[in-house]
Amino acid sequence: MRVSADKFCPQVTTRVTRIQMEADSEKNCFSRGAFIRTLAAAGLALPSCIKPAYSAYTVVSTGDIAEKQARLLEVEMSYAVNPSDPYIFGEKAQLEYDLKQLRANSQFVRKLSSDIEAGTGKFLQRLTLPVDDINAAVNFWRNGMGALVQSTRIENGANMTVMSFGPETLRRDDGGKFAIELVEAGQGVRGAPESQVFQYVQLGMPVFRLSQVMANGGEIVSAYGWTNLVAPGGIPLRVRIDESRRDPFEFVAIRASNMKAAIKHYEGLGMTAGKPSGGRKLDFAGSTIFEDSDALEPDREVGSVLMSFGDPSSSTGILLLPPKSRKALALPAPLRLRAVANTSPAQAPDVKSPDGLGIVFTTPEAYEASV
Repeated sequence: MRVSADKFCPQVTTRVTRIQMEADSEKNCFSRGAFIRTLAAAGLALPSCIKPAYSAYTVVSTGDIAEKQARLLEVEMSYAVNPSDPYIFGEKAQLEYDLKQLRANSQFVRKLSSDIEAGTGKFLQRLTLPVDDINAAVNFWRNGMGALVQSTRIENGANMTVMSFGPETLRRDDGGKFAIELVEAGQGVRGAPESQVFQYVQLGMPVFRLSQVMANGGEIVSAYGWTNLVAPGGIPLRVRIDESRRDPFEFVAIRASNMKAAIKHYEGLGMTAGKPSGGRKLDFAGSTIFEDSDALEPDREVGSVLMSFGDPSSSTGILLLPPKSRKALALPAPLRLRAVANTSPAQAPDVKSPDGLGIVFTTPEAYEASV
């Protein structure tokens, strides 16, 4: 069971927002919808004696495998005695789901760490964005999107806060998460999209609550199938529902003044280019007016190319968008990316794209020391 991120209180009824269970065909488990309806109909509240530490709500599974396994053994003993208790059942289902996700994530970070150390892998890990109001931005990402504050500091008089959906380190079972670093500077990234390098960030999230997004400063542009919104600081976001992603951050969309030069640049850094997005053909016989279209998948501009260091389904990439004019593209400071790679001292740590967007490469040792 995934419950709301609101603080647990004996006097407050817990709002059940999501239940994640792995269906077991041999045991005929309840469906998620059925369990939600059961709890809602009963009007159940979480008793003060129930401790949510091991199965509390997070957007993606977080925690230590050994601790969750130990807790699951305790819960299974309670479940054997009282299988009709919905709270025990819910915690058991959540722990089983978390363990499955954490084991997969742990395997990912171990292989990634090994590849980076061997010099065969790289990891796009952070996007730094300017915002005009750091308090509003942090509040939105934390309470509107469910991200976690990883660190905050003052540098040259500016507040710099790092947010992600889990630990950044590659040394934890739940680590290896992409992060955004919010820096209080200027007017953020507001401006005409066609004239800027940075375009938007796309996320695939298992849980997304429009009410919380709007209540915490998000401006909804559209919400049909997927959600197009603007976060505080003028940051455009595209959000779709996806329960399969290891990390909600899918890619950072940037516009290129020259697609051929941009693709060559990122390939030179070790990224792999995906197939260019094509135009959609009309199909009046199907359930939608376009062939191979998905109402739940955000549209991509024709000719856009996804670049990634690894499997796009498990790591964050860069979506290159073709130019819309011949004018130079604006790049508000301190917009930049960060990647982890076992680079040699002879290599430049900060590599800029043809449009000036820098990727700061950091060694595994320096990276771990920074997080």
